[in-house]
Amino acid sequence: LGYNEGVSYNEMYFLSFQNGLELDEIVLQERDHNGIDFRIGTDFFLNDKHTVGFLVGGYHGTGDHSSMNRIEIGSESGSAIDSILRATNASVQDLDHGTYNLNYAFQNKATRLNIDVDYGRYRNVSNYLQPNLYYASDDETLLTEIKTAYDTPVEIDIYTFKTDYEKEALGGTLGLGAKLSRVSTDNTFLFYDIPQSERIINNTRSNQFLYEENVYAGYVNFARPINEKWNFSAGLRLEQTDAIGDLQAFLPELQEPPVELDYLSAFPSAGLTYQYKPEHVFSANYGRRINRPDYNVLNPFREQLSELSFSKGNPFLRPEIVNNFELGYTLKYRYNFKLAYSKTLDQITRLIAPDDTDPRAGFITWDNLAVQTIYSANISLPIEVNKWWNAYMNFSGTRLDNQADYGGDAVVDVQAWSYNIYQQHTFKLPAKFTGEVSGWFSGPGVWGGVFIYETSWSLNLGLQRKFLKEQMNVRLSVNDLFYEAGWSGYSRFNGLYSEGSGAWDSRRVSLSVSMNLGNTNVKSRNRKTGIEDEAKRVGNSEG
Repeated sequence: LGYNEGVSYNEMYFLSFQNGLELDEIVLQERDHNGIDFRIGTDFFLNDKHTVGFLVGGYHGTGDHSSMNRIEIGSESGSAIDSILRATNASVQDLDHGTYNLNYAFQNKATRLNIDVDYGRYRNVSNYLQPNLYYASDDETLLTEIKTAYDTPVEIDIYTFKTDYEKEALGGTLGLGAKLSRVSTDNTFLFYDIPQSERIINNTRSNQFLYEENVYAGYVNFARPINEKWNFSAGLRLEQTDAIGDLQAFLPELQEPPVELDYLSAFPSAGLTYQYKPEHVFSANYGRRINRPDYNVLNPFREQLSELSFSKGNPFLRPEIVNNFELGYTLKYRYNFKLAYSKTLDQITRLIAPDDTDPRAGFITWDNLAVQTIYSANISLPIEVNKWWNAYMNFSGTRLDNQADYGGDAVVDVQAWSYNIYQQHTFKLPAKFTGEVSGWFSGPGVWGGVFIYETSWSLNLGLQRKFLKEQMNVRLSVNDLFYEAGWSGYSRFNGLYSEGSGAWDSRRVSLSVSMNLGNTNVKSRNRKTGIEDEAKRVGNSEG
């Protein structure tokens, strides 16, 4: 059982050039939130082979959001400011989530069977009030006021059935499994004009988006040693997907046909391991997988910072297909080196673009790239410097290539090198204290499809000690000590050039106290459920 309450902060700055205009934008956001989450489970060990268990989890929380969006609008030539938009927004969000799992497990020396039945219920309700005030260049004379509001209730229901079977056979392990999942989402977007004090629904901009998805999957895999040095594994997963997205307009003349998906996909995998000597292990792995978009990004609704700055989903998004190949080497069971190549078709990404209807407006949306190609290398090094000093270091480098052509000037042709460094040092200090110094450095790279970001870094400190026969742990930590974890960069796409930067409340000091209670001899299973992959796609949740 947990309770959380806090305030978070975010700021962004953009300087954009589009359609002969220059737009200087500031976004300041603050969010108050609180919530309760819980998770409870019980296992019934019927005998040494059969186990039945259940898990129930949930989250209920509320959030109050406020933001200020200020845009100075002028000509690209750099002449005087034409007008200034100020939009001060307020919104209230209520989240109510619940998950329910029933599990059966069987195991003997040669056979394992696991069955999960899951249901997830997610209810999100958000209400927004947004006045758009246009001022003259003196920032005092009011020119125009456009006051709007919108409500976005969301209902998501997820049902899954999953079974996994393993048996020792043919000198190895044979695995078989199946999974059925059904997702139903109901998203309503009610847009209101407020010419005076009364809200009047705007049926032109209000609608309802219904999305249903059924996935039927089955897999087989097999792993066995070839001899004392060689091991191999291979598998195949088949997935049949039937989905439909129906955007129901409030006016018949605006109704569009639904988006229907019906496809069968095959996902093979294979792995080979060679143990040259006990301390030298080489591996090669190939896998093909599918990543489906979150349910909220399929929503075409506009979430506005102001009427000139907004984000929206894309009901036409296709799932991305990733082909990945890795070569690995492990030295002395702990030092890991990896080379990887991946090619993603229909990569799901973010794009920043100008609006088609208002030359002043810009938005961020989701779309599919044609191809994303990534070459990468990774080194992980745990090091015991001495008895009181342990270190962990990770170095990675990436070469990325994004390609897409949406017609006209909407072309993505972006290549970039990037690297990341992470270090963590743990020290055993006097009086049973433990100290920690960690940090990361991120080189330039690409966010989304076209946004080129610059370097950022963070330094973190920690100190902890255990009390009461090591049942209570007290930890003091400082994150992003020098406040350098923010971002900055630029994008150029479809006639819009934008420079941006941002930061959030990443510099934090926290004190945490945890206590272990109860009978430590009672052992419960730490297991996954069948709904976890689908639940990750809910998005925008606090639980």
